[in-house]
Amino acid sequence: MEAFKPIQITPNFYQLGTPPFPVYLSLGDDAMLIEGGTGGTFNIIVNQIDSLGIDPQRIKYIALTHTHADHIGALPRLKAIWPHLQVVAGEKAPKLLGNEKVIKQFVSMDKAIAGIMEEKGEIPKIPESLDQYLFPVDKIVKEGDALELGKGVRWTAYNVPGHSPCHIAWREEREEILAVGDTVGFYSPEEDTFWPNYFVSLVQYCNSLIKLGNLPAKWVALSHNGVRNGDVRAFFQKALSVTEAYHLEMISRLSKGDNPEDIAKEKASWIQTIADHMPFNVMEPMCRLLINRSEAEAENPDLSFEL
Repeated sequence: MEAFKPIQITPNFYQLGTPPFPVYLSLGDDAMLIEGGTGGTFNIIVNQIDSLGIDPQRIKYIALTHTHADHIGALPRLKAIWPHLQVVAGEKAPKLLGNEKVIKQFVSMDKAIAGIMEEKGEIPKIPESLDQYLFPVDKIVKEGDALELGKGVRWTAYNVPGHSPCHIAWREEREEILAVGDTVGFYSPEEDTFWPNYFVSLVQYCNSLIKLGNLPAKWVALSHNGVRNGDVRAFFQKALSVTEAYHLEMISRLSKGDNPEDIAKEKASWIQTIADHMPFNVMEPMCRLLINRSEAEAENPDLSFEL
């Protein structure tokens, strides 16, 4: 059974969870978790916090980036053992998290991810189902709102829709960290490439990348596969360039008469080679959705792929 240890990124910032599904811990006088994990990473996160000697009572917030299943899965379990935690999310999150259809889809997706983790030997077994899955939002944040943790640690929220309607990113000012969720799509460090994820809107997705790419930052904390540093602006520009290439490929193939279902299956098979913790039957409809979004916004005059 693989043991996942916490990774210290900066003096006040740690990566928890697993590489495919990281959760981040920020420390000031108070502490904050960023991302809600998955059901399969719940015990891993709790054990990592214990190994760091962090009193759970010090953790004041769980700050979500968005409400997709692979970003909220540990949340009801964490709230069950640490009810003092305040869940922080964007303005559109409460409605989505209270939707019965969304919760039903979440349960199915969360179990599928845990099953893959079990098969890979990352967890001993799929966690038992809860009697009830609750996703309360205790604090709603708007663009520019900030969470103060003390000792100069301050996180500011930015609205960045496009991947999801409720997506927000977080920026820590002192250490110049951007916690970006899935705004860059799925990034594979091994392949140094992206799978663009403009599930809501291509133009919104690109505008959000442009917005974040123009913020001062030294670190980019991704919702999959950990933290990037170095030339952050170049990282965002590459995400935009890959998005443009993916979009143009979709438009070109449609114009040649390629079957959208065949394109989606082909892309989902490729994604399995760089994102093997995600079920194929989830990836295929997502790829089909990207085709629809490209087709709908092919002539959008507001579409830009440059910072």
